[in-house]
Amino acid sequence: MTGRVRDTRQMTYRMRAAVAGTAVAVAMLGSASTAFAAQRPASAASGPLTGGSGSRTDWAAVPYRNAQLSVPGSWLVETAQQLSCGFSQPGGMIFAGIRPKLPQGLGCGLSASLAWIVPSGHIPQGIRHRRPSAVIHGIPVYRLASDKGSVLYLVPDLGVRVGARGPKARHVLDTLTRSPLSVVLRRGPAGRVPASWARGRFGGVRFASPRSWSFLHEDQWGTCGTGVVPRSLVLIDATRPPLYLPCPYAIPTAAAYKAQPGLTVVTGKYAAKSVGETYVSCRVRYGVRICLSSVTGRGGFLSGVLIFSVARPHRHARTFFLLGLSGSGTRARAIFDSIAVASG
Repeated sequence: MTGRVRDTRQMTYRMRAAVAGTAVAVAMLGSASTAFAAQRPASAASGPLTGGSGSRTDWAAVPYRNAQLSVPGSWLVETAQQLSCGFSQPGGMIFAGIRPKLPQGLGCGLSASLAWIVPSGHIPQGIRHRRPSAVIHGIPVYRLASDKGSVLYLVPDLGVRVGARGPKARHVLDTLTRSPLSVVLRRGPAGRVPASWARGRFGGVRFASPRSWSFLHEDQWGTCGTGVVPRSLVLIDATRPPLYLPCPYAIPTAAAYKAQPGLTVVTGKYAAKSVGETYVSCRVRYGVRICLSSVTGRGGFLSGVLIFSVARPHRHARTFFLLGLSGSGTRARAIFDSIAVASG
C-alpha cells in the first residue's frame, strides 16, 4: 500500500504520528489545531447513517459545518488540513470545505468518483421563494450549472453547496442531511435528558450522560485518537502534564473518521495544555459561558467531536469537554444542554 499525504496540521506534543504498514510522504506546511486523546482504531467499521438516508450500512457520514453527506467507508476524506491520494483502491474521495482539487506536487490525482461540501458563497436574493429542484430529507436544494458528469446543488438552508460525480453521484447526494453539529447548536428548546441517564459533577460543572456508557477516570492525558472513547464517559483530572506518545497513522477514510458517541471531560492544572485548543466563539446560556474550539465544523478528523470550554461568565475556563457527534446529534444535544455550573 502506498500513498501521498499533504498534512498542514501543526505537529505538537499531541501528535507524534508513527507511520505503520504504509509508505506515506508527510509535509508539515502550516499550523492548525489538533487534539488527540483516547484511541480510536484506524479501521473503524462504518454503521447506519445519520438522517435516515437509507444508504448501505458500509457507508459513513462525512459532516462539514451544518451539512453532511454519506459515502462508502473506503473513500478518502480531503480537507484543507490534510490532502491525500495514491492509496490502493480508495474507491472515491469526498472534499470537506474545499473544492475537489489536488495540488500537482502531490504526485497523484483525483479518483473517478468524487463528492464535495463547500461554503455556499453568494446566495441569490429571493431564492427561497423559487421552487426547489428537489427536497432531500426535508431540505430544499437548487440545481446549479456544473461540469459534464457532475451534479451540483445550492443548499441555502445549510449554507453550503454539495456536488458529486461518478456512478454513485446521485446516491451520495440523496444522503444529504443536517450534520449532528447543527443539531447540537441549533436554537430552540433544550434537548430532553432521558430519565434513565446518570447525572454527574466534575470540574465544577454538572452534566448528564447515558448510564449504559463505560466509565474511566484518569489523572493524565496520554493516549491517541480524537479524544472520545466510544460509548464511554472519561473524566481526566490532569494533575500531571500530558504524556508524549507515538500515535499510529490512520489512512483518512470516511470509515476511520466516523463519529463515535462518548464524552470526555478534562479539568485540573494541565487541562488547557492537554486539550490544547483555541476558543474563538463564546456564548452565555443558563448562566454558563461556553466557548467553542476553532476547529468546530471544519471537517476531517475532528469533525466528529465538539470541543468546548465551560466556565462562569467573566471567569477563566478550567473545564473542557470533548463530545462525540454521532448519529442524528439528538443524544449529543441532550448532553450539551444538560451542562450547568455546579453550585456550592
